[in-house]
Amino acid sequence: MSWRITNHCTIYREKGWYAAHPSIVRAPNGDLLAIFHRCPDTGSVNHWHPLFDARACRSRDDGRTWEEQRLVTADPLGGVLDIGAHTLPDGTIFLHVSTVALLPTEETRQKNHGWTWQAAPGIPFWVRSRDHGVTWSDPVRFPPLPDAVNGAPALHSGVCRSGLEMLPDGRLLMPSKATDNPGGGMPFFGMLRISRDLGSSWEYGGRITQDPATHFSEPAIIRTAAGRLLILFRCHAKNPADPEGGTYLARVVSDDDGRTWSPWRHTTIRGVNAHLLRLHDGRILVSVCTRHAGQMGCTARVLNPDGDDLDTAADIVVRGDSSSTDCGYPWAVELADGRVLVVYYYAYPDGSRGIEGTTLEER
Repeated sequence: MSWRITNHCTIYREKGWYAAHPSIVRAPNGDLLAIFHRCPDTGSVNHWHPLFDARACRSRDDGRTWEEQRLVTADPLGGVLDIGAHTLPDGTIFLHVSTVALLPTEETRQKNHGWTWQAAPGIPFWVRSRDHGVTWSDPVRFPPLPDAVNGAPALHSGVCRSGLEMLPDGRLLMPSKATDNPGGGMPFFGMLRISRDLGSSWEYGGRITQDPATHFSEPAIIRTAAGRLLILFRCHAKNPADPEGGTYLARVVSDDDGRTWSPWRHTTIRGVNAHLLRLHDGRILVSVCTRHAGQMGCTARVLNPDGDDLDTAADIVVRGDSSSTDCGYPWAVELADGRVLVVYYYAYPDGSRGIEGTTLEER
C-alpha cells in the first residue's frame, strides 16, 4: 500500500490580502472549516502585522467546494496569529490564538499624540463556537504563567500554534512554549497547559522540555494506542556542535499522562513544524512544514498506532513547489471516504499568499 496525491485545490486566495497559517476542523454537523489569519498584503513577509484577524472558509461537501471567507474573531488590541482549532466532545469548536498588540511608541507617549505605533507580542486568548462555527464567543485571555514571561516581550506569549489532546479522565492538554528570559529571547522551553472543564479555564502544567541552547515551539501532540503521549516540537538548536543544525523536529514522550517527560531528541523528520492526526484505523498521520531547497511546502508520514516507526516511516511529498520559504504550516483532516485533506499556506509565483489543500489517498 502507498499514498498518492489525488488533487490540489485553492481554498482561499484574494488579491490584496496575505493569508497564512491555516488549521482545519470538522464541525459537529460534518462541515469542514479552514481557519486562517489574514492581513493586507504589504508586498513582503510580515508575520507580526497588527491587522491580522481570523477568517474561515466552509465546505459543506467534504472539501470539494469552499465558500467565501467569513470573520471568526479579531483582537481589539491588535492582531491574531498562531491559530489552533479543535472540535471537543461537547460539540463545541475551541479556537486558541496568540496576539500582536498595537502599542504607542515611547516617542508618542512623550509627545502625547498618537501618530507612531509599534507591534509587540500580546496576551493570547481563546474563543468557542456552539453552532458549528457560525458564531463565536468573545475572546477570553489565558492566565499568566507562574514561572515565565507572559505577554510582551515574550514571543507567542505562552500559547502558540499547538495541538490539543484529551486524556481518558477528561483533561485537555495543550503544549506550548514560553521563556524566562526577561528580554523575551531564546531559549524557549516547552511547557504545558491543562484544562479540567473542556477549555473554560486553564492551569499551568509545568515544563515539558528545555535546553540552554535550543528553542522549542509549535508542538503537535497525540496519545498513541499504547497510551503514550507523543509531542513533536519545532526545534531550533543554537549549539554549533549540534550536527542536525536545528532543522529536524524534536520528540518528547510521556508514559504517565504528562506528569513526567522524557529527554528530548532529534527525529529523522526534517521540517519546521508538524501536525498529528489520528486516522480512523488508529494509524497516525504526521504532516510537516518543509522549507529547504527542492522541498518548499509540506511532507507527511503515516505511522503505526503506537507511533514507534516515527523515524523509519517513508516520507510522502504533499507539496514542494512553493515560490518562497514563507509557506507550509500544514493541518490535516480525514475525509468521509478515507482520504486525507492537508491544508497549508502557499506562495504563488506572483508573490501573493493563499490557502491551498492537497488530498491524499492510499492505494
